[in-house]
Amino acid sequence: MSATDTKTEITLKGSVAIVSEFFFTAINSILYQRGIYQPETFKRETKYGLTVLTSTDDGLLSYLNQIMSQMETWLLDGDVQRLVVVVSGVDSGETLERWQFNVSVEGKDGTRG
Repeated sequence: MSATDTKTEITLKGSVAIVSEFFFTAINSILYQRGIYQPETFKRETKYGLTVLTSTDDGLLSYLNQIMSQMETWLLDGDVQRLVVVVSGVDSGETLERWQFNVSVEGKDGTRG
């Protein structure tokens, strides 16, 4: 590596925060786009240079924050392979939509977990 070369490195902890924020935003987007929560319960925010909608429902936010906290732990430990979001019918319990986000954790030695 020459003196003019630069090395860009994203720390695992920083990566975990970014991935967790992505999942949080993705879930909010699904809930809004599919009309699962009323549109007036979302607020506009700017993330990633884009306008995104985030729920203002206290119960939902509490639930999502719990999930994201656990997701961060699993990401740090390399214990997660995928996040699955299922939209099911209230009365029937039937799966209406299923979203699967695959996660690949790369170790310091370049191996994937």
